[in-house]
Amino acid sequence: MITPPARSGWLWIQHGFRAFTSRPFELLFLFFGLIFCNLAMSLIPILGAVLPFIVGPVLGMGLMLACRDIDQGKPFSSSALFSSFRTPALRPLLIMGALYTLCIVGALASSIPVDDGALWKYITEPVKVDPKELVKTNIGMGMLTFFSVFTPAAMTFWYGAPLIAWHGMSVSKALFYSFFAVWRARTAFLTYLLAWCGIITFLALLTSLAGGVGGILLLPLMLSMSLVMYCSFYFSYKELFGRDLTA
Repeated sequence: MITPPARSGWLWIQHGFRAFTSRPFELLFLFFGLIFCNLAMSLIPILGAVLPFIVGPVLGMGLMLACRDIDQGKPFSSSALFSSFRTPALRPLLIMGALYTLCIVGALASSIPVDDGALWKYITEPVKVDPKELVKTNIGMGMLTFFSVFTPAAMTFWYGAPLIAWHGMSVSKALFYSFFAVWRARTAFLTYLLAWCGIITFLALLTSLAGGVGGILLLPLMLSMSLVMYCSFYFSYKELFGRDLTA
């Protein structure tokens, strides 16, 4: 585990963009498969609200594997999305997903005393929220509370899945290493975050200036940027833990 310089955050995005442009259709195929699986799970009564989060690390590793194969010049596998279902990492990945879900719920719950449940209601029952009433609430402070609580949790889970799947770590050990890897790379991640904010803002402005044509292009642009983000995540992992990527 290394401590990358601040400029690495921008380099991760560049590498992610190159990986995406080298195999865009294959990655889009996997990404649409991921979206379809999440939609299908969300339709399951009661469990549908949490299943996409619990199974998320398992399916997410499929995209990570595809990025690794592209990086290493290996052939594309159409079944990569489900590759982790056939490995011993399945159970710990599901445990990690369950813990991640609990952290999200806990972070949301922490905002209830601050905004009288406005953010909780907005997330859990969006169709019942009146936008005019929402602006009268203290939801801004609720969001600030949520992010203050959730950010350390996000650092803990950020690299948990690949550390479990590719390094054979236990859940607790993977979460420990993930937190301190992100902390040590905090300047690179700050660059990474600011760069993405700039890219998304630029694309939003560009599509708004383009009028109706921009609206048509917005969805494929956002899908493409989501995939570039997945690819850049792989390259950040490669820089921090690259010596063991052959696992």
